[in-house]
Amino acid sequence: MTARVNETALAQPARRGAASLRARLGRSRASTALPAVVMLIVTLAVNAALQPGFFAADSLSSNLQSAAPVVLVCIAQAVIVLSGELDLSVGAGISLVNCLLAGLPGLGWGPWETYATALAVALGCGAVNGILVGHFRQSSLIATFATGAIWFGLALALMPQPGGAVPEALSNAFAANVGWIPVAALPMVFALVLWAVIQRHRFGRRLIATGSDQDAVFKAGLSVSRIKILGYLLGWLFVFISAACISAQTASGDARLGLSYTLTSVAAVVIGGISLAGGRGSMLGAVCGAFVLVLIGNVVYFAGVPSNYQEVFKGAVVMIALAFTFVGSRKNV
Repeated sequence: MTARVNETALAQPARRGAASLRARLGRSRASTALPAVVMLIVTLAVNAALQPGFFAADSLSSNLQSAAPVVLVCIAQAVIVLSGELDLSVGAGISLVNCLLAGLPGLGWGPWETYATALAVALGCGAVNGILVGHFRQSSLIATFATGAIWFGLALALMPQPGGAVPEALSNAFAANVGWIPVAALPMVFALVLWAVIQRHRFGRRLIATGSDQDAVFKAGLSVSRIKILGYLLGWLFVFISAACISAQTASGDARLGLSYTLTSVAAVVIGGISLAGGRGSMLGAVCGAFVLVLIGNVVYFAGVPSNYQEVFKGAVVMIALAFTFVGSRKNV
């Protein structure tokens, strides 16, 4: 009886320490996302001021359709960045999947055959990136820059000129509503729920720990390469969903369609307060960062500012986010 009491007494401080650590990590994630949340509130307010009907159902549905691909590719990039790596090939991957979704039906492929093939190719791209970075220990910047050129070349080979036709069911479904909920919101909800589940699972904790301290994970006897490969696979699942959303919007294929999404995804991650060194940040911040970038485009358009200056505004927002991140990191030292 005494032994049991002593064991319980000894276990209580350990449990309190673990709970304290989880609480600190939760506060850290919340603090990194705070600047992005503030920026999102500001951009929402500016949009509402410029567009009287901004919060109307039709306007919200349209904005969600525009935001869905951006949010999903930013979630993909955030997963990979949290593991301590980066992926410069996600934009080219979106183009490749888009060309498959638009090109295969013209060859007589059925919708489900097309979806399955495009998903398999996307996961294959993620596996190649993960193996290069995780198993062969190549720099993620160099490796994914190279594979991005390959994915883009394959997309061009499949579709030298814009064309083709995405399965009509995909476009119709994306533009529909389930009750008052736009279908465009469902892929984002799915991605966030899936990440929330994974983050609480052993794999999610190991993924973030790898980004935070790869050597410690290795010394703990865990396979760093396996964790990184799985991280890339998860990220590319979201790349596929993002590409499917874009394809549903355009209803056709274009090998250059996704190229801008690489820098957009990195910008959203930075705005969201996720450390590019890995292991620190929250998915909430990345999602807010993605919405900020989408809404900046609206502000530029409705304010009558020439569209050429949209990238200037985006760059300024990223610089502000970097300043917030720098100040936050100085406080945590």
